[in-house]
Amino acid sequence: MAIPTYDYLEKPTNDDFMEYDYDENRYVPLVKGIKANAYVALETEWGDVDNAQCYLDLLSRVVNEVILANKNQKYRLETQYYLAHSKEARETLLKIYCDTVWYNRRDGGFMMAYNSGANLNRGKLIEFGIDKALSPIAEQMIKNTIFGTKHLKYDINTKTEFSDLTTLLAYLVTNTYITQVESDVVTESENYGDIPSSSEYYITQLLNGTYLFTELDTLSKAVANMKKYNTLGDW
Repeated sequence: MAIPTYDYLEKPTNDDFMEYDYDENRYVPLVKGIKANAYVALETEWGDVDNAQCYLDLLSRVVNEVILANKNQKYRLETQYYLAHSKEARETLLKIYCDTVWYNRRDGGFMMAYNSGANLNRGKLIEFGIDKALSPIAEQMIKNTIFGTKHLKYDINTKTEFSDLTTLLAYLVTNTYITQVESDVVTESENYGDIPSSSEYYITQLLNGTYLFTELDTLSKAVANMKKYNTLGDW
């Protein structure tokens, strides 16, 4: 199942609550967004807005690493793509960020590690692991969503349904998946099984007689078009 149309974002969205970091491929909560949703004036706690925003950038990195730690390594890039293109994931992330801000309230949670001087690699002074980075509430939010699964339940490949063979063939030719000559052969045979196979796509005929085209290189195309340091770029 692909990401549902009602949940799909063409590209990451920036607003008053969060902005997308195209360098590290993650959403970063904004100071004003936290104030509006968690009712915490971080600019007061951290001295000014710039300091508070630096803290939120760090918080974002920690939360995203916790989420990615739950995923099988081969689903890491797919998960990042899902986080960038799902409305529901974006809303859940904001809730987790807000809860984590409360949990850390300057020196709690993962901030203990940064402020204690403990050698985390050798486990000295304090016992601290990635499981201590988020509050029990935020951990439950992750467990109750796709964030907490080992795999990604969505097939992120773009899927397009065509009502008839003629429309499908026209699409394939227009997008240079097949040539006009190859299209003519299929038109004559009226058999979609004669469409040349390819690692770029997969075609099936559904029970209602329509044709489902699956673009198998959706992710690779998205990665190729990704623009770092540019919020107007593609991903």
